[in-house]
Formats: sequence, C-alpha cells, structure tokens
Amino acid sequence: MKAALLKGLNQFEIEVIEKPIPKEHEVLVKVKAAGICGSDIHKMQNEWKYKMPMVMGHEFSGVVESIGSNVKRTLIGDRVVVAPLIPCHECVYCESGKYQLCEDYTMIGSHRYGGFEENGPDPEEKVSKIGKRIFFEGGAKIETLAVGVHGGMGLDPKIGDTVAVFGLGTIGILTAQWLRLTGVKKIIGIDIDSNKISEAKKYGVTDTINSLEESLEKRIFELTDNLGVDIAIECAGSKITEEQCLLITKKGGKIGYQGIAYSDVLLRQRAFENIFRREYTINGFWNSYSAPFPGKEWIHSAKFIEQGKINLRDLISHRYHLGEIQKAFNLTVNREDSYNKVMIFPEERKEEKK
Repeated sequence: MKAALLKGLNQFEIEVIEKPIPKEHEVLVKVKAAGICGSDIHKMQNEWKYKMPMVMGHEFSGVVESIGSNVKRTLIGDRVVVAPLIPCHECVYCESGKYQLCEDYTMIGSHRYGGFEENGPDPEEKVSKIGKRIFFEGGAKIETLAVGVHGGMGLDPKIGDTVAVFGLGTIGILTAQWLRLTGVKKIIGIDIDSNKISEAKKYGVTDTINSLEESLEKRIFELTDNLGVDIAIECAGSKITEEQCLLITKKGGKIGYQGIAYSDVLLRQRAFENIFRREYTINGFWNSYSAPFPGKEWIHSAKFIEQGKINLRDLISHRYHLGEIQKAFNLTVNREDSYNKVMIFPEERKEEKK
C-alpha cells in the first residue's frame, strides 16, 4: 500500500510499504479522507519533535476493512471516524475522565502512523461509527468541530450573549457555527485575512472586523453599547490576539484560549490589569475529549453534521490526492495562496453525493 512518509521538515516521500495486519484489539481502516490540521502546519514551520519517518494525519475517516481477533464490535464495512488521542487510562487525569490532560498519551499521526496512508491499524476504542449522511470529508472534520465544541461548552454561552471569535480559520468558523446553535445574540468574527472575513457571515457570524484596517477596540465597543463582549474565544494562536481578548471583554466576562501560542506572549500593563479589575474568568481548552471516551463533544459534533446543522463542505478550499501531499503542504506551510481546510485523499476520489 502507499503511504506519505515524513522524512524531514516538510519533506514527504510517497512509498509503497507493507499493508499492516491489525493486532488483536485493533481495526484496519481504509482511509477515505484526511485533513491537514493547523498544528501540522506549525510543526512543519518550526520543529518536529517525534521520530521519523512518520505518517502524519490525525483528522481522518474511512471504512473498516478488517478487525483483530479480540475486537468486540462488528465493524467490517462500517464508515468510521478515528479519535487520534490514545490516553494511558492510568494517570490521575484519565481516572477522573479528563483524557485531554493525560500525562502519558500517544497521538495518532505523531507517535504512530496516521491518516496520510491508504490503510491504518487503529485501536478499537478510537473508532466511532458515522452515518451514511456524513460524507467522508465531513467525518474527517469531526475532530476539528469537537475542538470548537469542547471550548464552547466550557465557556457556557447564554442566550443573548455577544461573543467575539478571534481567527476565522477552520476552528474559528466551526466554533462560530456551534455558537449559533446556542442562541447567542451576536457573533463577532475577527481576522486579518480579507477572504476569510468575506466568507464568514454565511457561517453565522453576524459582524466582522479586519483588525488591520480598523480599530478593534473602537469597533467592538460600538457593537456592544460600550460594554465589551460577554465572551471572547481566541482561535488564532497569535500573541497579538491573545492580548486583544483582554482588551475587548466586558466586566465579569469570560475568555477562552484555544489557539496554540508559538511564541512568548507579553502583556501590556492595561491588558494584564483588566484581568483583575474587570474580574475576568479565563479558561484554556486543550483538545476535544471528555468521559466516556471520546466524549460528548464528539457525539454532539457527529449529530450536528448528520442533521445538516454545520456547514463543512464549503470550508474545504483545496483537495489533493495522496501523491500530491508535498504540494498540499507547500501551499499551507509557505502560504502560497489563501486557504481554509486542505484535504488529502489516499485513494482516487469519487465525488460523494451531497
């Protein structure tokens, strides 16, 4: 079978490797669609901390082709999504159901081969069935939507709230779509990419701000009767937006950080003082899991997609065959063009019915 092996920083080679046989508690998944995550891009821009060669890809869906001898469920032929986190189930956090905080986890696509290959063996407990109404690209995006839902649920938005979403990439837009379902009054989308801003309103964003072209604080206070937003959610992973959250949230408001910081975040005095003067509640949100594994975030995300409440198809801006993976990563790593979600297809793709 074919696999895209990472041999160096942003250096992929397509090789024919032996098709794996699932171990006793594993299932062999024929990968139908796999997404490039923002964290994959940052790893290729900065540092790869794991062994090589490696098959990346932790957002993927497919069909179960065979099962190990001790797999309990009847899965052969089922359409599935794979949850990439493999917790240890032994540390204090796993025992309390906080799998995302596991102290000795393994991640598919980093520690073991992921979705950028034709077939992959995955532990049975990581595999969840998806309905026929969920197209494979949508199945591959359940993990990303679950990340947004994990943070959104943790901030507990109320009907009538005004929420600012920093970063209108895939996670930001999916977060906005989930917020729309909760009954919030306004969803203010903030970005510096004019293409993403122009597309945002069709996903439920009510107001947009290009923070390069106008004063963010002035515009926010115009939209909120000089109060600020009830909730700010940071999805961009920028040291600038990570501070801006502290400047535009109302007194007693809530701030959630989902974007990964890739450089030191230095706060000006005014931003820091707002934390206690305005009595903010600040939370960080890591990954997308809860008990029972993989958690309510995954269950609700799959249901939302199956019910047609989340628009995923329009978020996919580029599609590549596995043999074009280097081209796909060059696009994202070097920012050769504006993009949103980039999908990889390990086999020749037939257009799925909408």
